[in-house]
Amino acid sequence: MFVRRKINRSGSISISVVDKSRGRYEVVRSFGAAKTAAEADLLENRAREFVREQTGEPETLFDKMDEAQLRDYAATLEQGRIELAGPELFFGPVFDRLGLGTGRDPLFRHLVLCRLFDPGSKRRAADYVRRYLGQEIDDARIYRCVDGLRLTDFLLGTEEEAVRAGCFLFPLETVAADAADGSLPARPKGRKPRLPRLQAALMVSDQDRPLACRMIARDLPEEKLYQTLRRFFKKCRVSEPSVVFDEDPFLPQIFQMNEMDLDIRPFHRRVKGRIEGHLCICLAAYAIRREVERMIRDRMARFSFDQVCEAARTMYRLNYISPYTRRPKSVLIQPTPLQKQLLESCY
Repeated sequence: MFVRRKINRSGSISISVVDKSRGRYEVVRSFGAAKTAAEADLLENRAREFVREQTGEPETLFDKMDEAQLRDYAATLEQGRIELAGPELFFGPVFDRLGLGTGRDPLFRHLVLCRLFDPGSKRRAADYVRRYLGQEIDDARIYRCVDGLRLTDFLLGTEEEAVRAGCFLFPLETVAADAADGSLPARPKGRKPRLPRLQAALMVSDQDRPLACRMIARDLPEEKLYQTLRRFFKKCRVSEPSVVFDEDPFLPQIFQMNEMDLDIRPFHRRVKGRIEGHLCICLAAYAIRREVERMIRDRMARFSFDQVCEAARTMYRLNYISPYTRRPKSVLIQPTPLQKQLLESCY
């Protein structure tokens, strides 16, 4: 059952409610003919109200508006009023639960969340902050935050988890920048900074939760490598890990660095310092990923982390000014059945 608007030969507009459930059009009720568009909108509103009464359909916000009013209202909506809310809803609570933002620049939170659902250069976080917070940030602001991060400040997990820890060793790799990362600004004369030959040591608990990370030079003699690892274990309150694993093919992809991050000025630290800041962001993002995967495994095993990321990318909210209090308000745009199921079951 729906409303039909038909233009007659005389130029008048007939409004009626028709039903096609039996395979052919049947006029349920006619609401007459209108000579002007305004009259037709009025008749159409009456027809829609009749359909709601017959079908039990609930009334919505726009049912009180005619077509012209609805069109004028839609034209006033600005892009800034619609913001991406999914990453904060899905990953923000886990970020807080793990205590990753304690005593750190608020921008670090957005760098980590952006790394989860849209990996790339740190410049992509600028687009995320613009859409989520409505704020503009420049390259210097982003990379000043990255250059100030230190791996020694990130010791996750409990002492009990550290006692039963294992360790992964994997090389640090770069990936070429693409169009989504933007264009590289003019580089001053001199050699392009290159990624030093480094590898990462990632300590994990027996539940595969990341605990700490450290950069180590590649091609170290075996004896010196294990001396370096033992110092790392001691720093993390571990006398000796249960096992040192060979390279995991999954980890280099998660921790890989965008080439643009090594070219952006300013360098407040050496190149290794910027790589260390990048590893801090990856370590925090990896910890959130493992926690979300555990939540999915315990409560909704048929879903995957990629599905959660896809749900986060397409969840928005609308910001508005209340006509009663004159204060800014926001409302979540109706989530899809999958988004609603994930939020209710896992969060």
